[in-house]
Amino acid sequence: MKYSYLIVGAGFTGAVIAREIAEKCNEPVLVIDRRNHVSGNAFDHNDKNGILIHQYGPHIFHTNSLQVWKFLSRFTEWNSYEHRVLGQVGKELIPIPFNFTSIETLFSSKEADIIKSHLLEEHGNEVKVPILKLMESKNRFVKELADYVYNNIFFNYTKKMWDLEPQELDPQVLSRVPIQIGYDDRYFHDQYQAM
Repeated sequence: MKYSYLIVGAGFTGAVIAREIAEKCNEPVLVIDRRNHVSGNAFDHNDKNGILIHQYGPHIFHTNSLQVWKFLSRFTEWNSYEHRVLGQVGKELIPIPFNFTSIETLFSSKEADIIKSHLLEEHGNEVKVPILKLMESKNRFVKELADYVYNNIFFNYTKKMWDLEPQELDPQVLSRVPIQIGYDDRYFHDQYQAM
């Protein structure tokens, strides 16, 4: 068979491009991948006991695009899921992204109320703020909290994740895990979230 298009890579991007060309242009497409399976990092399979194994980790899907959601829903069934993460600081488990619940867990009630009021005054409610922006604050309470969070969470997270000192990374990397001003403890805030 002759192909009009060759798509290299059978992950999400390659699969979507191939499907769109095949359906909308009615052209034959060949998809190749260096791995011995399709789906890229979203590959899963059933083990000998029938248990679904996510080869490269869980597939937590999130988007704000109804068009993307509808397109993918043609090929899968979704399990509603909102990802939540806990991190350990000392002996306490706290939500990540760091939020008001984290503050209330790690600080006394009086300290927590003061810190929260200063954060709200400076940034408003239910917004995400990059740690580096908080560290530049002129407000003593906000800056002290930012330094605490940076030293007790971001520093170790960054070293473990990237095997680099935080100052060696592009600031964009540190902005991926911001502080949540408010109580929302979901890792993603997109309208459509599922597995």
